[in-house]
Formats: sequence, C-alpha cells, structure tokens
Amino acid sequence: MLVFESKVTSYKRSITRRKRVFKSERNNDQVARVIHFSTDISANRYLNTLIASSNLINMTSAATISLPSTPPTFGGFVPRPSGLTQTPATSITNLADSHDDDTGVDLDEAIRLATLCRHAFNLLDVQMLDFNHSKAYTADEILALPMDVLRLPDELHGLPRRKSARSHLAVAIATLLYPATHDNAVSPVIRYEAARVRLRAWVALQRKYDIFAATKRNGHSFRGLTGGAAPGVHAPVWASRILAQGPWNPASFPVPLAGTKAIPMPVAVADIADLAPFFDHLGQGGTHELDEKSAGTALDGGKGGPCYGIKAAEFPKGVVYEDGRMDLCKMVVGPDHIGNLMNSLRPNLFVRHFLLGNNIIGPVGAQEIARFIRKLPDRMETWYLAGNCIDAASFKTLVDALIESDAVTNVWLKRNPLGPAAAVDVYRLITETKNIRTLDLDQTELGDAGVAELFHRLTMFSLAVPGRKKLPLRNIYLNGNGISTKAALAIAAFLDSPACGITSLYLSCNPLGDEGAQALASGICQAPQLSRLSLQSTGLTTPGAVNVFRAVKSHPGMRFLDVGQAYATVDLGQAWNYIDSAAVPSICELVTANQNLEYLNLGHCPITPPELRKIDAAVLTGSLLYYSAESILPDPKEMYPTFNPSTDHTMPEMHSWLVPTNDDKALKKAVNNHIEANVKTIYGDGMSYAKFLDEEKRWIVNDKTDVRKIGSVYRNRDAGHARRRLQVLVKDWEENDNTLARVMNAKGPFSTTRKY
Repeated sequence: MLVFESKVTSYKRSITRRKRVFKSERNNDQVARVIHFSTDISANRYLNTLIASSNLINMTSAATISLPSTPPTFGGFVPRPSGLTQTPATSITNLADSHDDDTGVDLDEAIRLATLCRHAFNLLDVQMLDFNHSKAYTADEILALPMDVLRLPDELHGLPRRKSARSHLAVAIATLLYPATHDNAVSPVIRYEAARVRLRAWVALQRKYDIFAATKRNGHSFRGLTGGAAPGVHAPVWASRILAQGPWNPASFPVPLAGTKAIPMPVAVADIADLAPFFDHLGQGGTHELDEKSAGTALDGGKGGPCYGIKAAEFPKGVVYEDGRMDLCKMVVGPDHIGNLMNSLRPNLFVRHFLLGNNIIGPVGAQEIARFIRKLPDRMETWYLAGNCIDAASFKTLVDALIESDAVTNVWLKRNPLGPAAAVDVYRLITETKNIRTLDLDQTELGDAGVAELFHRLTMFSLAVPGRKKLPLRNIYLNGNGISTKAALAIAAFLDSPACGITSLYLSCNPLGDEGAQALASGICQAPQLSRLSLQSTGLTTPGAVNVFRAVKSHPGMRFLDVGQAYATVDLGQAWNYIDSAAVPSICELVTANQNLEYLNLGHCPITPPELRKIDAAVLTGSLLYYSAESILPDPKEMYPTFNPSTDHTMPEMHSWLVPTNDDKALKKAVNNHIEANVKTIYGDGMSYAKFLDEEKRWIVNDKTDVRKIGSVYRNRDAGHARRRLQVLVKDWEENDNTLARVMNAKGPFSTTRKY
C-alpha cells in the first residue's frame, strides 16, 4: 500500500509545476490527499485516489473514480507479492473534471494504463524476476521463453515516454505508480521510464516469438533458429520434419510392432428415415435408373460420378451406379440398420459391388453380412468393409461364409481391429476363396507377429504339395501393420515359393528399417511376377534402400517403386525414409538398367540438388512415365541475400536470388519432354501428360480392375472438400463418445423387415 499526505498548498504547487492530472484550488483549510494503488491482485487489485476536502472552493461537480473490481489477469497467473497488505478501498471525491485543461491529460486513460502497468510489473517480478531486457537474444532463446503462458497486452509496447508528445500522460502514469513524498521529485518519472523499457522489451520479444513460432511451425528456418528447412527448399514443412528425425534409429524413436490402431473415422449412426428411401429402392430391385415416383435423383445432375462419368441414382443417403456398385460409404447404417440393408438387397439382382466403408456395423453387422453370403453366395463380387469395427471373432464368422463364394474377387478390410489372432482366418481366406484377387489388410492390427504367422502358413501351404498352382491372390495391402524384420523374412520366403502369384505388395508405414528391407530384397529377386512395391515411410536409410534398388534393377516385371514419404506418417506415428546422396549411383543404375520401370517416387529426400541432377540425366535414358524427387537440402552453390545496415538498402526477395541456372532449366525441360514422349509411346499421341496424370497414373499405382469397383462419390467429395479447405476431416473421437463401445457390444439382429 502506498499512502501519501500533503497539504493543499504543496498539492496545488505540484499541479502547476509538474502538470499533474488532479486539479484543485487553494483555500485556508487543509486538504489530505491519499493516493492508493494496491498491488494485491488476489484481493482484486484496484487503484483509488482520494482527495478529501473540508472547504474546497469553485468545485463545479463531484465525481467518483475507481477501477473495475476484477482487473484483467495475464497468463492465467495471479501473483501476490510478499510484504503487501490489503487496504480499504477509497475514492476520489469533489474532483472538478477527469480531464486536465492545462495539460490535456485524460485522467481515465492514465488510470487505465497505470493499472495495466502494475499488473504487468507484478507478473514479471513474480514469474520472470531474472528477465534481462538488455540482453541480446537468439531465435532459439526467444522460443525458449514462456510466452505461451506469460503474455502482456500488446499496447504496453507503446506506453508514453517522458520525452515525447505524450510526456504529460507519462508524468501522470508515473505519479500514480510511484507517488512522490516531496515537491519537484523526479524519481517517479525515472522509475517509470526504467519499468516502461522493461515492459516494452518483453512485448517486443512476444512479437518476435510469434514470428519465430510460426516460422518453425511452417517448417522454415531463420538465422539462429535450430531446425527447419533452409531458404530455397520448396517443401519446408516436409523438410523440417524429415531433417528433425534424420536417419531412423529405432532406439531413439521406437515404432510399435503391433501396428497402428484400427479406429474408424468419427461418425454417428444415421436415422432410419434418411436411409429408408434407398432401402426401398434396393428392395424393389432398383438400379441406377429412376422412375417418376422415385425419391432419388440423377447423380450430379446426370453427369455421373467423378473421373469416368458413370451414371448413378443418388438418394438422401445412398447411391447406385450403372456398373453395379452400391455406395453407402460414411452414411453409417451402424448395427441398428445393417439388418434392414441386407434384407433390402436380397431381391436385388443388379448390385454386385457392396461399398460400406466407415459404417461401424460391428460384430452384429459382420454376422448379418455372413448370413447374406451363405444364403446368396454368388451375388456379390466386391465387399468393401473398411472401418466397420469387425474384430477377430466376427471376422472368423465372415470368413466362414466368404470361402464358400465363388463370386468374391476382392475384400477390403482396412481399419478393422482384426488383431494377430486373425492371421489363421486371413490364411483361410487367401487359400480357400477360389477367386480372390485383392485383399486389403491396411491398419488391421495384425502386427509383426501376425503378419509373420500369416506368411509362414502361406509358405508352408505352397511347399506342401510339389508343383502346386499359384494362389489367385494378386494384390495385398499391408500398410500400417507394424511389419518389421520378422514379418519381412516371412514375406520374402513366400515370394520365393511356387504358389505365390502376388503382383502388388504395399508395405508403407511399417517399421521395416534397413534390416527388413534387406530381408525383403532377397524375396523380390525371386518373384518375377511382382510389378508394384510400395515402401513409403518405412524407416529406410541409404543401405536398406540400396538393397531394394539392386533387387529391382534387374527385375523383369517391376513397373512401380515408391520409396518416398506417406502423407499419414505423422498421424500414424511412423518413421520417415532417409535416403541420401550416397544412394545416387544405385538409383542411376536402376533407372538406366530397368527399362520396364514406369513409376519411381523418391519423394522428399536428403539428396542434394546437384546429385538429383545426376538422376535427372539418367532418367533421360530410361522408360519412366512418372518420376518425383524433391530435395529437402539447400543447393550448396546458391547465393543468399544479405542486409548491410550501413547502406540501408532493402533486402532482395528470395525468389530473385534462388533462380535456376539456364543449364538446370534445360535439364528439367529435357526430362519433362522425355517422360511425356514415353507416355505418348504407351498411350498414343492423343494422350497429354496432364491427362495421363489425371486418368492413367493411378492405374500404375493400383490394379484398375478391382480398385475401380470401390470408387465412392462420398469419399471423393469429402477428400475434395478437404483439399479446398471447405471441410475439416475429423480424425479423433471425443473422449466422452461411447459410440464405438456401443457398436462392439451391440446384440442383434436389429432388422425390422427381415422376411427369412
């Protein structure tokens, strides 16, 4: 508490000489002036100034001024300095005006700013007592400051100074903060100036902190800022993340061998009223064609589905396509309505491809589908059941039915929690389903042990009978399953077995590492039918990648090789690939020697730009239709702009310095022309490269026959909206949402219209 008393004579002299904000006239009586500025924040700090007078002359009005009872707090912290006590609130009475006519000082503004200053002083004194405003901070030191919890108002940066146009306001604030004990004292202003400089320095650091935090968040670098991409790197976010990891070390960054969690996207079960029109249409044998009484409409005004213009009928929830696809992806029938859906399909002879992704049907739904298959085994070719909470027990029921169907050609089970116990039933599905070509097991929690068990059984099956025919399975997706060395050895053994007919092997987002890659490479050499291999974000470093490149170099069937980075790497907690310049000779040999290779993706890699240009030169002799490589390192020969304060010239823009040389431009143009010529050789002169990227590139990556059957307008719409930032794809369930527990524990059947 600060309490000061003076006589009216000295008070009037201080107003005249120092132009203070409180004004009065002298009389013969004595006036006691008390200025009280409490620093006790926990007791609702306040500033009240009291001027009590017994006989004041020429007072035109009376006023009471006080601060709000609940002042603002900063950083969520309420300090209480030691040695300070609470005093009763006081007020200003008989004050002529809140504005001083002589000085032009706004009393309310002075009190407001004094309050902000006192709060800020207390906060810094308690939380940052050792803060040195004179120190020169590096970028890393600024980011280490507790700016996320200790924030001061930005306007404190512009507090009035003693030597400025607002000097009178500065004097008023100083008087309120540090009242003097005698006339003509300059100590209040001196103390205020020292404190003001300290506050200004902290706010200035806040501003720099925000800039550096955004710089680092966006993957960029700055002088003195650790990490981030160097200036001129085209993909700074990717670069900063990959460089921060460096070559993958399982000891410092372990990736679980159990695989990523198989959790569907957050959804809510639909109302039956929204689903009923579609169910009715299916139950009447409905196709993509509509009659006048139908509740559906032509998809996209009759234009049909994306990319290929397949005609379709769309309902409030549900689409039927001309090619026999039934699409309910993300429409969420749940365990509540799956029985009604399957019942509506019984009389429908048109639908051949069943698309029910992310519908959380659970074990009850698996039982309903199994019942349908057992009753009508030759009806469906495609079962797209991604994200449906199918566990090992319900999967067994489903497999028991699927192996009896000769019609089934592809089964998609992504993001179902099958677990390692399901390996036996996956083996049964592969070996006993007569015509299965494609099997999707992405993120099914099989784990390294489960995948190893599966392929060990497949190898034993292959070797049990000499001269056994190849199994029908051609495409298998095993991304995100925790595959490491043990499973890689088992996969390699099966690739080398006579019954293996796999042509597409997708192993991205697995902790494969160099040892796993080396084990896999031995099997690749013995599988001439293998044409696609995806190893995105598998923790590859140069030695492991070189083993793969050497295995593919002389491979007669390999068309597609991807050793880049997966978009889901961070979300799935996987390790980046880190293939550096030492791999360039092997890459060049691969590109020049294998004239069947059509697709090579190195992605964002720590290969220097000069070394990438060597690969570009090799591409000019190869058969590639698509090639992608982006360096996350700066070009060591590039010049960067500098700022000389003595000349005071504006720093040049980065793009004006980082311009490719004419030789670089010519090489890049030659590569583009060569690849485009390769495309025309395969697809004809009418195929532009842009059209190739839009329509044909995906079929180098995936099998066209089966992947075309799972195309969903709902998934495409959501993905398109997300790319255009029109929609945010929610990835995580809320903590108090019990939907998944209800789905897994549901008891059925729920169908209210079953006729069997």
